[in-house]
Amino acid sequence: MMQTPYQAVILAAGRGSRLGEHTKAIPKPLLPIGPRSRIDPTETCFLRRSIELLLEANVRQIVVVVGYQRDQVIATVESWQLPVIFVVNPTPDIGQSGSLHSFQFAVRSPNGVLDGTMQTILMDGDIVYHAGVLAALLESPERSSLQVCDRVIGDGEECLVYGSLERPRFLGKSLTPNLVAGQPCLGEMTGITKLAPADHAVCRETMDWMLGNPDALQGSPAHKGFGPARRGTEYEDLIERMMRYGRLTCVRFGADLPWMECDDADEYRTVRERFYPRVLDLEAEERAS
Repeated sequence: MMQTPYQAVILAAGRGSRLGEHTKAIPKPLLPIGPRSRIDPTETCFLRRSIELLLEANVRQIVVVVGYQRDQVIATVESWQLPVIFVVNPTPDIGQSGSLHSFQFAVRSPNGVLDGTMQTILMDGDIVYHAGVLAALLESPERSSLQVCDRVIGDGEECLVYGSLERPRFLGKSLTPNLVAGQPCLGEMTGITKLAPADHAVCRETMDWMLGNPDALQGSPAHKGFGPARRGTEYEDLIERMMRYGRLTCVRFGADLPWMECDDADEYRTVRERFYPRVLDLEAEERAS
């Protein structure tokens, strides 16, 4: 049986304010991380690396949601001459718009996102990972799945997932055993989620319920939304809803596949000085073997 093709939505609209001076002139997804490979010294960044990995994995459609300094992001990506579709989050103050709001703009664009025809990969625009991380999710069964790294540092900043691989139940930072009803920890959420076509309709309905349905009567409760944060809602809240519906599983990988998110200036330094060079060395070894 042939697998349903993939599309990807990369969320790259945020300010990245926790990186301080780094993102005043350069949007976070465009921050340089090092060379494309050990044999190609061309400087790459968070966004370019993800796009190229998705293309190498034969993902059919890649949608990038932009907002903060969007003209710079669009112009830079276009200079790479890669087949990318842009969707703009036009919210004047992007700090008032959460990541789920950005995803809603992608879903409501005329690009067939969450229309039931392709498996949808939803991912952050500020992560660095080995190609095997993406492959683990793409090669998994056609079910909505949250990708989890079994590494747990315990610094309180990790968004950890609890439950079982077949039925994750909780996710969040610094959750105590009481707050997860004694469920075991599966590892850290990676910022990469697969939404299967069978679940697209409920995802769209849930999103409009939380954020507000733009098609509803202006000023009505349905137009305003019923989620506590409304347009400030993050996409993790959609994932939690999918857990409640029992429509989400986990795909887990181990520490042998490098992956890292970048939230602040210290982590950015780690990415550039230690983590990404390790990824490049591993990839070079694999090519040589």
